[in-house]
Amino acid sequence: MKSIETEGKTVEQAIELGLYKLGVKREDAKITIIKQAGLFDKAQVRISLNTSSQEEEKVKALVEKIIELMGLNLEVYVEEREEDFFVNITGEDSALFIGKRGESIEEFQTVINSIYNKNKPRDEAKRISVDSNNYIVKRQETLINLAKRTAGKVVREQKEFKFEPMNAYERRIIHSALSDHDKVITESYGNEPNRYITIKLKNNLSKSKNYDETTDYFEDDTVKENPKSLIDEEPRDNND
Repeated sequence: MKSIETEGKTVEQAIELGLYKLGVKREDAKITIIKQAGLFDKAQVRISLNTSSQEEEKVKALVEKIIELMGLNLEVYVEEREEDFFVNITGEDSALFIGKRGESIEEFQTVINSIYNKNKPRDEAKRISVDSNNYIVKRQETLINLAKRTAGKVVREQKEFKFEPMNAYERRIIHSALSDHDKVITESYGNEPNRYITIKLKNNLSKSKNYDETTDYFEDDTVKENPKSLIDEEPRDNND
């Protein structure tokens, strides 16, 4: 499904711009309001051609059924992309759907992927990526920036840093953001829900009696905690 996202001072302005760029009439387009205009924010909409593949309809029906069972008032947009299905969920109950630090949306994605791909051969299975009001994209950017800033602080102060407890998804982003860093390394400690990450200097690890250069310091919790990674499925060797 071909689609674009546009912004405007008002929702109507954003819609008109999207229709113009796609070269379609309003009756031939599917319009999803992503964000209403605010004091400092522009309105944002997604415009797509009003056609859907059979699989898109299946995914949408499944998502809408689960949302109905949850008793939430939400709208569902589904787009089949080459690598996955993108599902964006908006509406008045978006905050409840996202949950604290994205935990609810993470669990929802796991359930949807499990149901949709159940009993499918590996070559027929296709990932479903779920977002709501661009929360996942913004959260990922925030965590990556946090990881890099904190790593810089660890290097400057020559002192390790312990984060507050994070969920599995957030820890994977921190690990991944610093996986190629030449001066620090990340380790996970503790048990859920109090599992946390520590950033350490690499040159201090060799002084530790527990350090072993043959050991992978990324603990492999990805499979144990979350067999189907929820937002950005990391490669199997990127452990948590």
